[in-house]
Amino acid sequence: MTKHPSPEHEKRAIVTITRPGFELARKLKDGLGATLYVSEKYLDTNKKESAIEAFDGVVKNLLPRLFQEYDGIVLIMALGIVVRTIAPLIQDKKFDPGIVVVDVTGKFSISLLSGHLGGANQLARDVSDIIGATPVITTGTDVTGTIAPDMIAKELKADLEPFELLKKVSSAIVDGDKVLVINPEKIPVPSLEGPMKPHILLFDAWPEILPPSRAAVIISSRKVRQEVSLPVHVFIRPRVLTVGLGCNRGTSFSEILTLLTETFSANNLSLSSIRAFGTIDLKSDEEGLLELSRVLDRPLLTFTREELSSVSTPNPSAMVESHVGTPGVAEPAAVLALSQNPPFSGGQAHLIVHKTKSVNATIAIAEWQRNPDNDSNQ
Repeated sequence: MTKHPSPEHEKRAIVTITRPGFELARKLKDGLGATLYVSEKYLDTNKKESAIEAFDGVVKNLLPRLFQEYDGIVLIMALGIVVRTIAPLIQDKKFDPGIVVVDVTGKFSISLLSGHLGGANQLARDVSDIIGATPVITTGTDVTGTIAPDMIAKELKADLEPFELLKKVSSAIVDGDKVLVINPEKIPVPSLEGPMKPHILLFDAWPEILPPSRAAVIISSRKVRQEVSLPVHVFIRPRVLTVGLGCNRGTSFSEILTLLTETFSANNLSLSSIRAFGTIDLKSDEEGLLELSRVLDRPLLTFTREELSSVSTPNPSAMVESHVGTPGVAEPAAVLALSQNPPFSGGQAHLIVHKTKSVNATIAIAEWQRNPDNDSNQ
């Protein structure tokens, strides 16, 4: 049996309310690495089975919880039951789980909800590989065999902004109109490898003159210069930046945030591309840094003075060394946070913003950059 375990950090569930569905679900459970929920009437409560849970057989009682707890849900039952049940639960394609419906005979695997960001299209394909079903996928970019900006964002684990323009850009792609895809930092994107449809114009650097087009997709941690005139467009923000931070004890969150936003703005960088924050372990309980980590939803990584001292510091400080035992905090922490947690292979961490200070805080920024030897375009 082909196995398609769930992607890292993604949880999958299978729900069935019939005996034939239960038999089919057993085949899927191990192949998907999923938890199986089955109507209690078909489960021997005296026989415990791993990753199989009983419920009362009323799907509308179960699904609200599963919507909150799982990234992908396979329901083995009639499509109409599923549609009526999930209708009140649907909120936003950015947050809804991927929903796949399979008939009890296993003939069809239907991607119903959140095909791209929720992963339902791929989940439907995985189900089909395991049980031999026919996948039913109706997403325009999939059936026309072209790129999808939200799928690029998903495979890069990146933010897409502004989300409200995604529909217009995707419509241009499906219509076959000229669409620019600009990837100036040469971010490795699997779905952009190989030949493109003729209307997709791919650039690995900013063209001197933008060709006429209906829409554009920009994959970059940078903001676009104001003088660049683009058609309707979305940004995909790869998480390729790490921020090293140092501060005096008790520095306020507002001061740290102001320093961060002003530094990013001055260097034309997007906050959405932050991968992690880094600092010395002595600051692991610093409330201003912890609040920054919580608000921006990025991890705060800490390093010992020995680890920080092992990294070359372009702007060492005798005062910092006398206080914490290392010639720098922000600059080496930025590099270490990226070196120890790179977004892609075949690249290195480069310090692109040297330490910048406010009254009580210091910041530095490192960026993942592709190794020239791994760039086939050079």
